[in-house]
Amino acid sequence: MKSNTAYDQEYFDALYALNQGDPWQYEQRWYEQRKRQICLALLPQLRFESAIEIGCSNGVFSQELAQRTDSLMCLDANDTAIQLARQRLHTYPHVQVLQRIVPDNLPKQKFQLIVVSEILYYLNPTALDQVLTWLHTALEPGGCILSCHWRTPISGYSLNGEDIHQYLKVHLNYTHHLSLQDSDFLVDLWLNTAQSVAELEGLR
Repeated sequence: MKSNTAYDQEYFDALYALNQGDPWQYEQRWYEQRKRQICLALLPQLRFESAIEIGCSNGVFSQELAQRTDSLMCLDANDTAIQLARQRLHTYPHVQVLQRIVPDNLPKQKFQLIVVSEILYYLNPTALDQVLTWLHTALEPGGCILSCHWRTPISGYSLNGEDIHQYLKVHLNYTHHLSLQDSDFLVDLWLNTAQSVAELEGLR
């Protein structure tokens, strides 16, 4: 059983060392490509002025988010992940890649888009509560939170995607806009507005 601290450095160092900087094979697996495209398609806006991705890993999804944002902040705690993300994103001047241990040092500003995916089941309950508190202050009016997590239990960790998304549905004080339940992963979207996408575009 992992120590279940806010960040298990040895666990992630080993993952990146054994898998040549891509522990989840983001670039090779169709599963990962498909999941990214589903998440992008569910976003309620084509473009966002400001966005943050918590747990950016090696920056594969970040690169796609960068093409739909005017300003993007990417956070990860792992040394290798940060180096790879910076290499991948160096041609995008509007992207910041910062090494941060969540929930420590989360930014004070607000964002139109918050992506918090494939990370929350690695946190202990205290850290999870701290992220929730931050989410309640970090979303711009009209903004959205996208969360996507693997449904299968992760060896050594007590929480899984089902637990995380149920927790968020109960405790997030925003409009729950949609859920997608794939056999392998869950996606949920919250909006800081009561209006639908059609209403926002004057169709209703």
